[in-house]
Amino acid sequence: MQHGYGAGKPLIIRDWQRELVASILDADPVPRLAGWLIARGNGKTSLLAALSVYKLFTSPRGGSIVCCARTQAQAQILFSLARDLVETSPELKERCQIGRERLYVPRNRTHFECLVSEPASLEGLNFSWCALDELGVTPRETVDVLMLAQGKRPESTLVGIGTPPPDGTDSVLTDWRQLAKETGDEHIVWREFSADGFEHHDLLCDHCIRLANPAYGDFLAVDAFKTAAATTREPAYRRGRLGQYVSGNLDPFIRPDVWEGLCVPQPIPDGAEVVIGVDGAFGGKDSDAAALVLCTVSREPHCDLLAVYENPGTPDWRVPILKLENDIRQACERFNVREVTMDPFRLNQTMQTLESEGIPISTWPWSPSRTTRATTDLFQAAMNGKITHSGNEALTRHVLAATVIERDGSLRIGKASAKRKAAKIDCAAALVMAHSRATYLATRSKPKRRTVSF
Repeated sequence: MQHGYGAGKPLIIRDWQRELVASILDADPVPRLAGWLIARGNGKTSLLAALSVYKLFTSPRGGSIVCCARTQAQAQILFSLARDLVETSPELKERCQIGRERLYVPRNRTHFECLVSEPASLEGLNFSWCALDELGVTPRETVDVLMLAQGKRPESTLVGIGTPPPDGTDSVLTDWRQLAKETGDEHIVWREFSADGFEHHDLLCDHCIRLANPAYGDFLAVDAFKTAAATTREPAYRRGRLGQYVSGNLDPFIRPDVWEGLCVPQPIPDGAEVVIGVDGAFGGKDSDAAALVLCTVSREPHCDLLAVYENPGTPDWRVPILKLENDIRQACERFNVREVTMDPFRLNQTMQTLESEGIPISTWPWSPSRTTRATTDLFQAAMNGKITHSGNEALTRHVLAATVIERDGSLRIGKASAKRKAAKIDCAAALVMAHSRATYLATRSKPKRRTVSF
């Protein structure tokens, strides 16, 4: 190997690596699909590169060896490792023509190429062996094209390797894993080193580390785990180092420990001066929810969830706008509502209806300057202990699911994933609005109290 553990020395195959290779090469019939789930740092890319070089020199006449990944740059890593193995072996180098992105063995007229990752550019492939790196994050469209390219040869194997995907569930690697559980080796040869199922164990649990890391204590440094556990966010560490399927926001707007420290499990008393933040939506399958959040008018407000409207799983579900409006009316009877603030987008009619009844309405359009200031103010309040919350489960879930998005020079909260089924953050959006107006009104003189009747 050219770099890393054992640089400058021959690649020595360990017993567990030999078993991985044998699960493919010794299988009868040779599998069309094979998958390896192994934690990071265990040399799975180097092993797959070595196996690809073996196929390059031993394939029948006219073989086609290719490698692919989420991006061409990622695929180039595997190809470069394979090229290094050839270049550092005088016997192999003598028998191979070496190019920047192509290796060719004249004896069996077999070539090894690094492919681009765009599905359209992969159409028409006819490979005998394909090494696919980072299967957990490779787009489905890319994998679909690679799988559909099989069948043109009596033997054609696609080997995918990776770690659990960032979102915990939605990936080809997850699908292959489930297929293997359901059918055994009938449709896919699957091998896994993982501590999945032990997410309740400590980050440095020796049992979990050894389950997911066969190279632990060999060419995988022991001290790397202590450093990673102390400096890496827990969901990323558990996926990358322990091979566990965990869901979690990798970059939360407010960290769970900070939010937990702000909990004061008390409701807002009736008659308190409050602002109601309203985040609205239309509804439908996998759509956003809608939420009403209360914040006391104070420089250090206390917040609570008034109501949240979430899809129970029905495709034709819609946000109950009439109930939302009635919940606001009832809140105005319980509390001294200084303002009900909402974005006029999708809620313009609701705003006009409530305002005509004498309810104090303020518009809160999500303009770049306003959202940047409000998002920053809420974050600083949380970090400095200048806000408290009741501990409501839905409010907590939405806040911890939110991340910060920077776009066109502005900051705003957003979902941690662009997927339709990503965790909802509507309560967090309503909190941003309510906190912004509540702290602003706390610095202004109080208006005379007026009675609103219905």
